[in-house]
Amino acid sequence: MANVVEEIKSRLDIVDVISEYVQLKRAGTSLKALCPFHQEKNPSFFVSPERQIWHCFSCNRGGDVFAFIKEIEGVEFPQALRILAKKAGVEIKAYDRRMVSQNTKILDISRLSAKFYHKVLLESSLAREARKYLKERGLDKKTITEFQLGFAPPGWDTLLKFLLKRGYKEADIEAAGLVIKRTEYPSTQVPKYTYYDRFRNRIIFPISDVHGQVVGFTSRILPGAEDKTAKYINTPETPIYNKSRVLYALDKAKLEARSRDSLILVEGQMDVLALHQKGWKNTVCTSGTALTRDQVAFIPRYTKNVILAFDVDAPGEAAAQRGIDLLLETGLDAKVVRLPEGKDPDECIRKNPKIWEQALKKALPIMDYYFSLAFSARGGSPPEDGHSVLGRKDKELSIEDKKGMVKVLLPVIAKLGDPVEQDLWLKKLASDLSIREASLREALAKVKLPGPLEKRHEVGPARRVSQAQLAGERFLGLALKHPELGQKFLKGMILDMFVTPHLQNLAKAVKKCYFQDKEIKITRIRKDFSPSHYIDYLLFLVEEEFKGYASSALEQELEKLFRLLKKGYLSEKMEKATLNLKKAEEAAEDALVEKYAANIADLSAEMAKLK
Repeated sequence: MANVVEEIKSRLDIVDVISEYVQLKRAGTSLKALCPFHQEKNPSFFVSPERQIWHCFSCNRGGDVFAFIKEIEGVEFPQALRILAKKAGVEIKAYDRRMVSQNTKILDISRLSAKFYHKVLLESSLAREARKYLKERGLDKKTITEFQLGFAPPGWDTLLKFLLKRGYKEADIEAAGLVIKRTEYPSTQVPKYTYYDRFRNRIIFPISDVHGQVVGFTSRILPGAEDKTAKYINTPETPIYNKSRVLYALDKAKLEARSRDSLILVEGQMDVLALHQKGWKNTVCTSGTALTRDQVAFIPRYTKNVILAFDVDAPGEAAAQRGIDLLLETGLDAKVVRLPEGKDPDECIRKNPKIWEQALKKALPIMDYYFSLAFSARGGSPPEDGHSVLGRKDKELSIEDKKGMVKVLLPVIAKLGDPVEQDLWLKKLASDLSIREASLREALAKVKLPGPLEKRHEVGPARRVSQAQLAGERFLGLALKHPELGQKFLKGMILDMFVTPHLQNLAKAVKKCYFQDKEIKITRIRKDFSPSHYIDYLLFLVEEEFKGYASSALEQELEKLFRLLKKGYLSEKMEKATLNLKKAEEAAEDALVEKYAANIADLSAEMAKLK
């Protein structure tokens, strides 16, 4: 396993991997970005190409490429290994299934099930109607293959039998959301199965994560049966599938989104398939849910520009507006497509691709979209080009109309993250409605926005680090980075000054190296200390934190850190000695009283020297 890990690291550049999630900018020899694990305005997330590690100086997360994937994807090591092996083109050979995590088993089951459904769609006579339907919807074989569309046979346990024969257990298949465990036997047509397939006689749309791993499924009933059962059935939430965190087709759209510097967001899978087939491969959709904060959090990794193209109906308008609220809060640049014909992008592009292209070119910026809606709803008419209402004054609007527009638009303006942009739109609203700007500002101050639509997902808890540990990391990092300055402190360095086993072992290796070789040699220390990447982490930490410090300033930092560590060590010993003295006095142990009193006096003298 160690060889596989090293081979993956040798083939992958950590910068390339992290760039799939975070937009990095050059900062000297390192790269920096806003941390993906917590909200911040100033970048504190740094990546070192030289050392192939990353660290956030605000939330104190950090590590190598495996640590990053585990944190950002919320997975265990086996799953991170598979993700990175796929990127690196490294084959993971046979493994003991008993050692595989539950998540990895579920991923295997989902991947194999997608292949099963796809093969049934392409080859089985049972899927004849499904193939006919997809052809009528304009999908060609290339698209069907690329998205691995499938068909679930009508039998009650077809998939279950297929997976059982391949050694998977019923409980694991249930955990993947692919079968349902019967709790009772109602008097229906359903045979008495303990477990039965969730998807039966349905077209299957596999849902993949950003790495292309199948994590769930959406299924659609064949036409004509909608009145008998639900039109769509989806995988329930599983250990690997959280629908609020997945954007359908993002794995296929992410590179195109970067290339075009825009991401098209539609409502349904068929819209995605139709647009991808016509060349708009930067298209994604949500998976049976309104747009969520976690889904929006993925978008800035690839672009800051989002184009909403939802259905031309009331639910579509409502979905667009819910999405806009999130995009406004996130600070993304978003536009809204108003389709001139066809109820959704799929129907529009199948009727006439040029109409879709024109609608895309005329997509309204978010605030223009809201202003346009507000005017239209109150008897006004948007400008002919459909692009902007800036500077428009509609004298026909009544006082009640204007009051209604203010009531609608002020909360939208209040949601804008940029105060300058907020100010500009307030001025425009005052101008368009011939209302005093001061009155609008007064009304804006009274607008009460609802709390956040959802709490932002943070991947795992922040790394809790004590001040003593931080001081120890910085002291040893500086001593290793600047051995000519650090070696003067080694004689007085005590291992118990350091509060973690890692730091104590590293301090021991540093002292051993110095007293044997009369100098600090990192190559020698690496041989005596494990894990060696911890040394890289400490070096990277001090390189970024003390960048540009003169030699004299670095020496002062070492002195300060050494005193802080020594003082902490002495304070702890003093506390223990004081407690022992109290116990000895209570027990009337005169000899011990004298011993601990002398110990306290010595410690006090040492503490005085530090001052």
